Amino acid sequence: MVGCPTVIDLFCGCGGFSTGLLDVGLAIKGGFDNNVRAIAAYNYNHNYRGAQGFVLDLSKASGHDLLQVLQLNKVDLLVGGPPCQAFSIVGSRQGLADPRGQLIFDFVRFVAELRPTAFILENVPNLQTISNGQVYQQLIDRFRALEYNIAYDVLLAADYGVPQNRKRLFMVGTLATQIANFPPAATHFHPATSAVKLMNRPLYRTCQDVLEDLPDVTSPAAAAIPNHEPTQHTKKALQELANLAPGKRSKKYFYDRLHPERPSYTLRAGAGNFTPLRPIHYRYDRVISVRESARLQGFTDDFIWIDTIPRLQQYRQVGNAVCPPVAATLGKFICELLGWERAPAQFVGNPASRPSASTKSQLQKETERLSCIRGASLGLGATSSTLDAARISPPS
Repeated sequence: MVGCPTVIDLFCGCGGFSTGLLDVGLAIKGGFDNNVRAIAAYNYNHNYRGAQGFVLDLSKASGHDLLQVLQLNKVDLLVGGPPCQAFSIVGSRQGLADPRGQLIFDFVRFVAELRPTAFILENVPNLQTISNGQVYQQLIDRFRALEYNIAYDVLLAADYGVPQNRKRLFMVGTLATQIANFPPAATHFHPATSAVKLMNRPLYRTCQDVLEDLPDVTSPAAAAIPNHEPTQHTKKALQELANLAPGKRSKKYFYDRLHPERPSYTLRAGAGNFTPLRPIHYRYDRVISVRESARLQGFTDDFIWIDTIPRLQQYRQVGNAVCPPVAATLGKFICELLGWERAPAQFVGNPASRPSASTKSQLQKETERLSCIRGASLGLGATSSTLDAARISPPS
């Protein structure tokens, strides 16, 4: 066995990938993203576990820059999910014509410059078909030209214990070692799965499994639960939602209502001025809270967004994140494949050691919810010196 591998997380967002890998005992040395508020969330939730996030434009940085920032000589595992809006079926699907689409090849560039023993790349399934599959084939060809063995598949998050029907493409690459038995075996199964295949393994986790114990957002008990705040609805919307059955879509508002006995619909992030419609709670006539979204994405309640990050940004960070249980499964897979040791106990940390995530009174929060602040989606109303503390420039 080889010692615990060092890992760098590119385009890390709030850190879903890092969370899952830390959970199974991989040493995350750093996460990089150009979104200052995502890195604020990353650091609040990973610093106490030994991982540091940095604000950096990865299109302008080099592999040497990353190693210098982290004071490393090499990296064993490189992971990342370059922005997917250019390839998503719900976006404009401009592919490489969208500047964000070029970032996927920056990931390839970092692989070439850092030469990690292995990498894991995440993106939307539509990456395989955009531009008639030419972008995806070019991606594979570039990795193979770097002498990496490649395996890839679309993974369903529900298969790995996430209460969500979320499909994402994952590509794994290794130097020297051939990749067998990819993707990893499912840990959870659809209720219709044959009894022989189940073999005493658990069924898919449902919305009710992970949300039922949370009080309604309007109850006094909700105030003590981080990121569990209400959203204001119009009277007309409330009337429409009251008549919407679980598992159905509103024809007028296009909301989807969760079904208590099924996994969630795919949570979406949105970008720019686009705000995706969030699912409706199966019991309450309202959209789900950030805390409920996080649970459906596979985050534990120890993962908290500080209240200087606007709620729209919190929702987007959840929707953009790699589901931690899926990341954990892939982390275990790559360690078993390469004979790497894992040290889960080493990266648990103490979440109580963090400063409070709340800096605002309940009255302030309620006032903000009732206000329409132009530019709030970009966090223009947020004030916190901690948000910019992690901003760096590439070393000269």
